[in-house]
Amino acid sequence: MARLRTIKQALLPGAVLVALSAGCSLQKPLPEPQVEEKIDVEVVRSSWPVGRLEAGLAFDPYYADGQIYLADGRGWVKSIEAEQASKRWLRKLDKPLSAGPKVAGEKVFVADRKGGFYALNREDGEPLWEAQLSSEILAEPRMTRGVVIARAGNGRLYGLDAESGERLWMFERSVPPLTLRQRSAPAVSGSSVVVGLEGGRLVALDVTDGSVRWEHTLSEPRGRTELERMRDIAAEPVIDRGAVYAVAYQGELAAVRMATGSSQWSRSVSSFSGFLLDNEEIYLAGTDGRVWSFDRRNGATAWRQEKLEGLSLTRPVAYGDYLVVGDNAGYVNWLRLRDGELMARTRLSSVPIERTPVVTSAEDGLVWVIDSRGRITALRVD
Repeated sequence: MARLRTIKQALLPGAVLVALSAGCSLQKPLPEPQVEEKIDVEVVRSSWPVGRLEAGLAFDPYYADGQIYLADGRGWVKSIEAEQASKRWLRKLDKPLSAGPKVAGEKVFVADRKGGFYALNREDGEPLWEAQLSSEILAEPRMTRGVVIARAGNGRLYGLDAESGERLWMFERSVPPLTLRQRSAPAVSGSSVVVGLEGGRLVALDVTDGSVRWEHTLSEPRGRTELERMRDIAAEPVIDRGAVYAVAYQGELAAVRMATGSSQWSRSVSSFSGFLLDNEEIYLAGTDGRVWSFDRRNGATAWRQEKLEGLSLTRPVAYGDYLVVGDNAGYVNWLRLRDGELMARTRLSSVPIERTPVVTSAEDGLVWVIDSRGRITALRVD
């Protein structure tokens, strides 16, 4: 568990789970759900393209146009061909990284632990420009209308010119005394940026100048201690069909009108890893390891899967008829989309799987999963 050296010390998500469980030991065995395997999952290939991925840093793999982009804490950024898992290019930056890669247009964006923000050429990894921000970047950047949005760990959000790295604007909100180390990536749509803040607030900004369009309280801090009052929006919001969907740790899942910031509906549920918005459903990985399916129109529960309770899960992804989530016991879990039945658990590693799996658009339909040591594995249902 992360040490509370000062009241400002940020907690890793897993550390918060331990702290919330009275008398829980760090050595307590993880749950091992007994599952009757109802589908055959094939390991297609496996390799070690990057180094160890520290918890709390934003190193989700990114897939685009047949390429998987990866980064690690040592400063390596890599592009590999998804079908052959062969290296396309490899770039070593001077400083330990904390976030990325994010592909937008012809650029790949990454950030380091001292506020350095880098744009690389997507074709060969060649550096294009570098900007210096105020502190460590703990969330994936986003880009819209030629503006790159980068979020620093000290509560500042920056708008940078995508071609030059020039700072266009800065937005700032104070950070509560105790927060998760994980930060929510901003969501973008057209000229709007929506960011989930510590303390349970959603803010919509104009991408051209960073001005506030609206603010919405997703979840009010409650409780006697700082730990009880934590309401961080640590998972990325999703903008779709005129609404923003967001979830808070120890708070609510809610739909908010994009035009006005007013509430459509909310449900009491906690998550720091996030959710998948797919057609008319929202699939959410809860803080307690339960997986939920909600109706996106009104928040009504469609199903709930409790067999993974006690595990820390990744954000879910859809793969054919299945919902795929990794867990901190080193398994990939396969749930049937229509009813949440747990169809299989595939053991890949002795270390946690904390990064969101990637589903490629290749004809053979692969799911790529990376563990905390940097080993990446391609899976498919036979």
